Amino acid sequence: MIDFLRETAAGARAFLHELLAWVEGFAATPYGTWALFAIAFAESSFFPIPPDVLLIALCIGEPDRSLWFALVCSVGSVLGGVAGYGIGLWGGRPLLLRLFSRERVAVVSSYFDRYNAWAVGIAGLTPIPYKIFTIAGGAFAIDFRVFVLASAVSRSLRFFAIAGLMWWFGEPIRAFIDEYLGWLTIAFVVLLVGGFWLAGRGAKRAGLARTEGSEVEEPMTDGNRSRRAYRLEGRVQGVGFRAFIRREAQRLALVGWARNAADGTVEVEAAGDPESLATFEERLRDGPPGARVERLETRPLPGEGAEGTFEIRF
Repeated sequence: MIDFLRETAAGARAFLHELLAWVEGFAATPYGTWALFAIAFAESSFFPIPPDVLLIALCIGEPDRSLWFALVCSVGSVLGGVAGYGIGLWGGRPLLLRLFSRERVAVVSSYFDRYNAWAVGIAGLTPIPYKIFTIAGGAFAIDFRVFVLASAVSRSLRFFAIAGLMWWFGEPIRAFIDEYLGWLTIAFVVLLVGGFWLAGRGAKRAGLARTEGSEVEEPMTDGNRSRRAYRLEGRVQGVGFRAFIRREAQRLALVGWARNAADGTVEVEAAGDPESLATFEERLRDGPPGARVERLETRPLPGEGAEGTFEIRF
């Protein structure tokens, strides 16, 4: 078994080395710029190797064109992000869960809940895999204009920072990277893998935070309670709506849950006294900043609901 694992790991390393060499090899061809655009485009939705590898190689060969390469890389990455958004919009949450683990989807969803569409900017600047955010952005139907703006700003900052170093320092940094390019490439891949690990860790922490936050809620003890279901349509995913719902529910001492549905709506169940539920419904119609509730369906549910907390479900 150990020998099998060693052989599998060795095979994975060999494959990754060949893939990196293939990407870097485009720098020595006449169509290196087009390859940079294509890889930047593909990496934003499905390709595993970041375009920085080829960008660095191209800038080493022609430092005077570094800023041009950064522009090509940025445009390709943003357009690829738009394609990823379209994939998510078309496939919805079921496709997202087929492509990525539930834990990674959960942490990306928590980022969107906290930062709305600007969460894309976080992914654009960090080793957290950008493709998860682009596809999730479409699946959660976040504001497309903010998505494009956040992508353009973050990806441009990242790629122009790399190219700017080449242009500004010229030959000295070229000699440094020539000597340590192999190690820099390995470091970048480690950061990429680390991004996936951080996504998993973030999902666990998000779940822990929800559990700890729910402990401060007062349990429902009054027997005069009602229970209702709500369904919200419009711009209600990727705008922090579930976090808003939980805050309002906690403030009104309601119990229940909220979740994003695969069809782009938000589903809610809440139990509490009738007056609090009436206020809760008014707050649902208002929503958080950036949201737009086009339709709110509500219906009574049997029973008073179990005692407990209000949680966000995935």
